[in-house]
Amino acid sequence: MTEHIVAVFDSKSAADAAARDLEQAGIPVPAIRRYSPAASDSSRERYAGSSTSSSGGFWAWLLGEEPATETTRSLYRDEEFYERRTQAGESVLSVRVDDDSHIHQAVSILEAHHPIEIEENTEETGAAVPAEAVSGGGDAAADRSTGSSTEEVIPLAEENIEIGKRTVDRGATRVRRYVVERPVEREVTLHGERVTIERRRPLETSAGGHAFEERTVEVHETEEVPVVEKTARLVEEVAVRREATERTETVRDAVRREEVEVTDNEGRAAHRP
Repeated sequence: MTEHIVAVFDSKSAADAAARDLEQAGIPVPAIRRYSPAASDSSRERYAGSSTSSSGGFWAWLLGEEPATETTRSLYRDEEFYERRTQAGESVLSVRVDDDSHIHQAVSILEAHHPIEIEENTEETGAAVPAEAVSGGGDAAADRSTGSSTEEVIPLAEENIEIGKRTVDRGATRVRRYVVERPVEREVTLHGERVTIERRRPLETSAGGHAFEERTVEVHETEEVPVVEKTARLVEEVAVRREATERTETVRDAVRREEVEVTDNEGRAAHRP
């Protein structure tokens, strides 16, 4: 079983640096090749320029086929994609790994140099699984297996809504008793006595035995005055109590869920899983 890994870098220096790290990790030099299109075959070189491929274009360089052969080309991106990349000054690096223990290591080394694109193919099964495109030196793909295929799991989350209840203070109602005054008028009849002095001729003119004795007579005058008495009586009661109430309220909110959108290389909608 052979794992064929193709990575696109934005420059020749980045591709050469990745190739050097692969060689230091124990990947054989003949298994590492860099593709740069030109008029001559010398541009389609192995790393360190040890050999060249046929002049049949990218597929002939990558797979060792003539341009008319269509056995396994459908497993990769179309040839124009790589040709456009290389014509724009980017470099394509090919790595063939026969040892399963080196597959994950080779992918990790390539991703450490921030490739624009990585594509993997296991030649034994004939099934190609493109790795995620890495743009502008992004993060490496997560959870790559050490077997002959790669898998990336994208978790999709969904929110559920639960309505609970809590008691809040809506304010207090205060009942205060206080005193007010109002003027009151009542009419009352009052009685009194006063002293009057009257001089008159006596009926009998002879003086008695007590004549020429000093005598004082004291007569008191009386008069009624108003006396106010107040009594209190209950005229009303105010009862303060709390009553339980119940109401139904509609709670409106929004819950989120994650979806996936699948598109092909041209941005067209692909089959949705």
